[in-house]
Amino acid sequence: MKPYAKLALDIPRSGIREIMALSAEVEDVIHLEVGQPDFPTPAHIVEATCRYVREGHTKYVANAGVPELRAAAARYFQQKTGVATTSENILITQGAVMSVATACLALLEPGDEVLLPDPGWPNYMMAVSLLHGTPVYYNLRPEDQFLPSIDEVESLVTPRTKLLLTCNPSNPTGQVITPELTRELMELARRHDLFVLSDEIYGEIVFDREHVSALSFDTDERALIVTGMSKTYAMTGYRVGFTRARTDYVELATKLQEPIVSCGVGFAQMAAAVGLDGPQDNVREMREAYKSRRDVALEVLRSHGLYRYTPGGAFYLLIDISSTGMDSRDFAIQLLNEKKVAVAPGNTFGKMCSNHVRISIAATEQDVRKGLERICAMIREQAEV
Repeated sequence: MKPYAKLALDIPRSGIREIMALSAEVEDVIHLEVGQPDFPTPAHIVEATCRYVREGHTKYVANAGVPELRAAAARYFQQKTGVATTSENILITQGAVMSVATACLALLEPGDEVLLPDPGWPNYMMAVSLLHGTPVYYNLRPEDQFLPSIDEVESLVTPRTKLLLTCNPSNPTGQVITPELTRELMELARRHDLFVLSDEIYGEIVFDREHVSALSFDTDERALIVTGMSKTYAMTGYRVGFTRARTDYVELATKLQEPIVSCGVGFAQMAAAVGLDGPQDNVREMREAYKSRRDVALEVLRSHGLYRYTPGGAFYLLIDISSTGMDSRDFAIQLLNEKKVAVAPGNTFGKMCSNHVRISIAATEQDVRKGLERICAMIREQAEV
């Protein structure tokens, strides 16, 4: 029998999903490995979902998404950034991950280079590689508080570079790129005529400062802004993401959705519009809870001498395990088996955090505290071996 595609075989499995699968076989696990809100979807969104199902919004919808959600997303971007946005600037996708994949499909020729953050969400590399692009990594170093260096990013640009990808706030670091640095990155992209894909799925989960979108500095429509409903509104299972972009990109990407997913889910998209346009009290409450949990995690790390930095957003934190001398995957598996805590190994996000593990604070405050205590105990025990 002829072989499977080599490229598909060579793509590594996400370390996050590996730990999730292993943890399913262990009882009484504290789950800090996956970025899924532990809050219920807000009641008014659930009620709207049920209503739209009963009304018959269970059929095919337009490739670009239902008009109600495209209009609501346009209003969201215009209110957030002040940049004029209409429905024609909005593409609805099956989750924000599909927005990233569709962008690679629309933009990349074989061999085109894409500047990706290291550490960064592994799905970026997977999408770029599967669509025959070439990942080129810019480093987010611990000593720089996991923020990009403009000089380093610029040094990596070649004639083959076509796309610069940023994640703000970052998965896995939780760091927030400052407005000044965002402006510099957009200026760099203009100098070298690069598209910019700004993943802002955590843009409403920022604790100590206001999040400023790359769209605010996009003077010539080269930015694709990706976000969605999963994290902000605890709607991961609804699979509703969207891209804000120039109209000709939206037209092209709309066509490309047909052979991949055809279209999204009508009642989910209609309910998402209710979420964007409706009361935001739940969003504020969840954000405040995540900030409180972050502070609990930092308190525990400080008490064990393991504090390194303060994440400004999202619900992630990298923990330095370099004192153990262990590979982060080995550490994560041993931690799961011995301490019953599931975390994501740092090396699934890149070389820069291969001696770290990522925790998600999208868990109860009690679990965050208890899980961190067990992690710190494991680090201490292994460092003494």
